[in-house]
Amino acid sequence: MSNLLPNNDMNILVIGAGVSGLTTAICLREAGFSVVIVADRFAPDLTSIVAGALWEWPPAVCGSHGAPRSLERSKEWCMTTYNKFKKIHAEFGPEETGLYLRDAYFYFKDVLENRPDDLRKMNELKDKVDGFERGLQIVKETIDLNFKGGIKDAYKHMAPMTNTDVYMKWLLQYVKDIGCEIIQEKITVNVVQNEQELLRRFNAKAIVNCAGLGSIATTGDTSMYPLRGALVRVKNLGKVVTDAHCISHEQSSSNEQDIVYIVPRGDDLVVLGGLTQQDQWDTNLSLEVPIIRQMYDGCLEFLQELRELPLDETEPVRTGLRPLTEENVCVERVLNTHVFYNYGHGGSGVTLSWGCSQEILQLVQEMLREEANPVAFSSSKIDGNKQTVFVLYDMIASQTNFRHIRGNKNLVLLCSRQGLSKIIPSQYQHLDLVRIVEPYNFQNLLQTYQQIKTDYKLLDHDCRIVTNDQYSVLLAAQLREALNLVGDRPIMIRQFTDKSYLKSALKNSLIRVPKYLIFAQEQYRKEPVLYLNFVLEELGNHIFIKPVIGAGSEKTRRIHSVDDLKAWCDSNVDSNEEFEFNEFIKGQLYNTSVVIKNGQPCYFAACKHYRPNDEFIYGHQIGNIIVREEDPEFHKLWQFSSETLQSLEHGYPQNGVLNIDFFLQEGSEEPILMEVAARTPGELVSRMFYIYQGVRLNELHLQLQIGDSPEIILKDRNEWKYSAYSIHPKKDGVVTAIEKPILESDVEVYWQIYLGQRLKGSQSMRDVAIGIILSHHNFSTLQGDYEVANSTNFYNID
Repeated sequence: MSNLLPNNDMNILVIGAGVSGLTTAICLREAGFSVVIVADRFAPDLTSIVAGALWEWPPAVCGSHGAPRSLERSKEWCMTTYNKFKKIHAEFGPEETGLYLRDAYFYFKDVLENRPDDLRKMNELKDKVDGFERGLQIVKETIDLNFKGGIKDAYKHMAPMTNTDVYMKWLLQYVKDIGCEIIQEKITVNVVQNEQELLRRFNAKAIVNCAGLGSIATTGDTSMYPLRGALVRVKNLGKVVTDAHCISHEQSSSNEQDIVYIVPRGDDLVVLGGLTQQDQWDTNLSLEVPIIRQMYDGCLEFLQELRELPLDETEPVRTGLRPLTEENVCVERVLNTHVFYNYGHGGSGVTLSWGCSQEILQLVQEMLREEANPVAFSSSKIDGNKQTVFVLYDMIASQTNFRHIRGNKNLVLLCSRQGLSKIIPSQYQHLDLVRIVEPYNFQNLLQTYQQIKTDYKLLDHDCRIVTNDQYSVLLAAQLREALNLVGDRPIMIRQFTDKSYLKSALKNSLIRVPKYLIFAQEQYRKEPVLYLNFVLEELGNHIFIKPVIGAGSEKTRRIHSVDDLKAWCDSNVDSNEEFEFNEFIKGQLYNTSVVIKNGQPCYFAACKHYRPNDEFIYGHQIGNIIVREEDPEFHKLWQFSSETLQSLEHGYPQNGVLNIDFFLQEGSEEPILMEVAARTPGELVSRMFYIYQGVRLNELHLQLQIGDSPEIILKDRNEWKYSAYSIHPKKDGVVTAIEKPILESDVEVYWQIYLGQRLKGSQSMRDVAIGIILSHHNFSTLQGDYEVANSTNFYNID
């Protein structure tokens, strides 16, 4: 590490000043880049300060790394950090950096040969670390080998241990000393959507997002969640604790807190821990909390030396929220952009810091080489001998796992910038090519397709265009028609994207739709009073207004009086959008999904809405719960869905998923059709049906459009889990508290907010604060929890 650094006059913007942000800045700066670090918080007000900061071979004792790709990459990252820490220790010493090289002991309640995962871990690390020894002979006399069932095996090695209070201050000073610019500011915009603006503003060549949990906002990664950790701090009087001691959680144990984690922090403190709690946001923990007391007592019971050490009276318990994602660590380049991600390290931020930062440096350098010689880098991305699938995305968040559709194909994503921002980063590995198409329209999509076809010498008959995105369904059909590719054509697909056209396509059928009128702007301008009276006479005093083309209840409005109608007409008389006035329907809203394969229905699923979708934009939770095959309305729902499809004037897709919304009217129970979409259901419905019966609707829909012939295999009936979901809207204000839903049902939570974030109220169903999936083998239990989930606020704003 040197202050004599080259400078290539290329600025890199790093967002975040935790351990990942600062080490990334150092790696970039030492490679010659100019670096601007923008963060709203700096040491000591950081999660990195809370870390136990014991270097560990993954998976860590207090971590949660299990995703195979992340785990394998972490093994390389951690060794880069291990060797870097030895160099820093040798050059600067522990007093200046807070970095110590000490022995760490790991204990096991059975011999490792009977614990294959732990044996594998030991065998992987033993030749890579210094001072490795194994066997009970290494255990110190003060350790009780009969502790909680007995210690049967152990090993130790030298492990760097970091006093983060000192280390984070040292890192911050070091980035200043080597010439990084530091700006205190909170960036909360999505970095992909706002890439060009950020690059211009900071005169940057690239953006590296190291925002921790703030990445929920800056990346839109809905797979992120907090992993709460806590450390009890005791004074190391007489320096009696000189080594680290760890026992991992027993997977077979029902005890949430059975971890032992004892790490000396510098010379004056010892931190005691073991807490790993997913989706918990409250950091107000103390020794009065039973699980913290249990954690503390367990460490004291294990290591006798601790029993005489007093608590650190200034801060006896320190709590933090580790950022993690469903696929663990996210170190990626956002394809076809100058945006890079380095977040989601969980409890291993310090351990992985230098390795991840070095990989970011390599990715940035690779991007620059690619831009300098695009032909050399592009030739290897697409195999012209394979089928090439072009996937279109614009507005709707993608819950698709591309791994299940890839097979022996090239996967190309054609998307708007907003569409790319909604792809979970762990999916990038399955995409061969990404092209951002702006403006996102037919002509630009066609031009991009043809350019890719030319560049990679593709043949039209080997190409398919598919989508799960409501805003891309018609565009996909138009492209297929223009290119004469296999797939559905616009005359059919328009029924599923244009609400008025759908009603027209059913005008000669027995399917009932709401009475409706198209908003006649010119007529309203000329004779507003007569027009308002005409609308009320035709549709009644209660009217529902919605865009003819659109989804997610965006720009919908309920009208209950002539004054409401007049105010709405005045606001929209000059709009370029087409709107539809519908009679207001009261009743129970249902959603059904029909899988069509070779023209025949082969799977049907139904769910019942908690509230109509438009109530979401009025600040209410909405949700769906599955309708069981044995429920009395199930057959009626299937019959009406089938009759609807058979009644469509222009037919329906022969391969894919169709999604149908309709009411059973209050009183008469007559079905009234609202919409039919040639895509999978929105929000978390597809995930809900996967949990219920094992069917992946998102992936099935794309596979069927491609021309694959996927088998639809339901789980064994005794494995079905009844399921439901609830989504909560955003509200105006700053998030001050977030609560994990604790219910009897199994719960999956999708966080799209974080503590301290400033929110704006939801304008559509895409503006979700919290998504919750519930599942249980007992339907009555599920129903009760579903009611609670849709009537409880799980976050507070100020």
